[in-house]
Amino acid sequence: MELINYVRDLNTNEELFPAIHRYAIDNHVPIIDSDALNVVKQYIAIKGVKKILEIGTAIGYSALHFASAAEGVHVTTIEKDEASHDIANQNIEASDYSNNIKTILADAKEAELGNAQFDFLFIDASKGNNQLFFNKYKEYLTEDALVIVDNIFVRGLIANDNVENKNKRKLRDKVRTFNQSMKDSEYTTSFLNVGDGLLVIY
Repeated sequence: MELINYVRDLNTNEELFPAIHRYAIDNHVPIIDSDALNVVKQYIAIKGVKKILEIGTAIGYSALHFASAAEGVHVTTIEKDEASHDIANQNIEASDYSNNIKTILADAKEAELGNAQFDFLFIDASKGNNQLFFNKYKEYLTEDALVIVDNIFVRGLIANDNVENKNKRKLRDKVRTFNQSMKDSEYTTSFLNVGDGLLVIY
């Protein structure tokens, strides 16, 4: 634990969007873990990402951070919950990145994006649909695009073989199947023990 806290302290930066972060904590809105966020932003900057597609806007916290990761980054983000979508729009409009972020109110299982192309896909929506989202939205990616999936450990559920709750067990099995299918796929994958687990797919 001491080592974990030491590394977290080294990685801790000044929060760029403190009011949104505080709102998320106070209202129990799930947002990306700070360590995982640092890793994703590093990938965005190092790879020179310009066009990001995010599945799961919530209140716009991660989209704002992604837009701030490097010059000229544009984010398209999809959210099906209207209340969250409205809050995200308010947060984005009040920021310096309103021209860099496009929000879409839609169910990501059904949304269509026309001829749009992206060089980065971030999946952070219903975990049982990771495979569906990956299969659907990889068609919108450039040849050398990067994909990152958040929460692949499902708060530790992924390694628990004794889950009694039927719905949680079903979710665990779906995420396990997705993780294994990505490992066995033609793509280069890295499973990172950061936050609640990040899967990087290239």
